[in-house]
Amino acid sequence: MRTQRIWVVLIAIFAVVLSAGSTHAASPKIGYFDLQAVLDQSQWGKEAKAEFAAKKAALQSKVKQKAKEFEESKQAFQKQQMMLDDKAKKEKLLELRQMQVEGEKLLMQTNTQLNKLSQQLTKPIIDKIIKIVQSIGKKEKYDYIFEVQKGGLVYATDKTDLTKKIIKELDKAKPKK
Repeated sequence: MRTQRIWVVLIAIFAVVLSAGSTHAASPKIGYFDLQAVLDQSQWGKEAKAEFAAKKAALQSKVKQKAKEFEESKQAFQKQQMMLDDKAKKEKLLELRQMQVEGEKLLMQTNTQLNKLSQQLTKPIIDKIIKIVQSIGKKEKYDYIFEVQKGGLVYATDKTDLTKKIIKELDKAKPKK
C-alpha cells in the first residue's frame, strides 16, 4: 500500500530529526518494528482486514456477475449469428461492446473503491502506530526506530524488536465500536 510507504519514510525522517539534537557519546539506542506484523496481528488491524475482505468480496461479486452476463450474451450471439441479418448482427455487436465497456468501467470503479477503502481503514491505524512509536521512542529514549520491511534494516537482534510492544499499545488504543 502506497500510503504505508509514505508513513514509513515519515517515521524514519522523524526519527532522524529527533536524534539530530542529541549529542551524547554513547552508542545510539536503536529499535525496529514490523508494520505489516502490527497490522496483521493487532485487533484493530484484524478487524480492518476482515471489513476490507467482506466489502471486497461483495464488490467482486458484482464484477463477476457482470462478466458472467457478458460471457452468456457473447455465447448466445455466437450461436445465433448465422441466423441474424447484418443489421441485427451490428446491433448485437454494439450491445456486446457496450456491455464490455460497462464491465471494464465497473472493474475500474471497484478497484478505485477498494483502494479508497483500504486507505480509509488503514490510515487511522497507521496514524496511531506512528504516535505509539513516537511515544515509545520518547519514553524509552530511543535514538532511532526503524520499520523493518521498508526501512532498509538488514540485521537487528530480537531485543530491539518493538513489534509486540506496538501491537499491545495499539490494541489498547483501538477505538471502541
